[in-house]
Amino acid sequence: MKSLLIFILVFLVACAAGQTTEQKFTPPPGDEPADIKTLIDRGQIWLQAEQTTTTGLLKDVKFLKTHEYFRFRKLIRDYAVTGNTTIITIDEPGEHLTVNGTIKDKDGKPAANALMYIYQTSSKGWYSDKAYHISGMEGDHRHARLFGYLRTDANGKYEFETIKPNGYPGSELPAHIHVFVEFTPASGTQNLGTEIQFEDDPRLTSTMRERSKNEGAHICRVKRGADGVLRVETDLSLR
Repeated sequence: MKSLLIFILVFLVACAAGQTTEQKFTPPPGDEPADIKTLIDRGQIWLQAEQTTTTGLLKDVKFLKTHEYFRFRKLIRDYAVTGNTTIITIDEPGEHLTVNGTIKDKDGKPAANALMYIYQTSSKGWYSDKAYHISGMEGDHRHARLFGYLRTDANGKYEFETIKPNGYPGSELPAHIHVFVEFTPASGTQNLGTEIQFEDDPRLTSTMRERSKNEGAHICRVKRGADGVLRVETDLSLR
């Protein structure tokens, strides 16, 4: 009887360990199932007819399951809105956060019509709704569930609404929002790849803070507005 109980205990522990492993990575999407194809086709028709915007699609709960698919992401890029966007649905768990600032070119002038790509983890620290990370080459970068594209306005300003992300489970890395910028003036392309991190993050130890600064991350102060929404303001400089 004792041996049986030990066997059952070991089996349950092994199962739990297996589930944890399965939750760490999920494969990137394959071919579009029929329901995904229908949704993406519908979104494309709406965008072409100007019946909605990419912000509208990203806020729409029905389209959440399309976010990891390349064709949907290309639509969000191709029809990127100008000035501000929202990359979460109204029921996304977490504290609402608004991020804004100005993007400047390498000469310090506002970069108008620069294309921003942003993506991040959820309030659980997950890039997917199925696991912490998406496996495969550039898995998180290419398929993260919370993502968006937008273009800066004529004054180089940008703003997006999201939730404050959490750090990866089982990791010491601070929470962050990935930001990539493409700017193509007549003088030649200027790019930027960086992270927005948060001053109040307990993972930002003195050692980690120094590492983040050396890697070019923007460590930002988080303020809470009268409406209860968290706000971060940071200007970005292209190279």
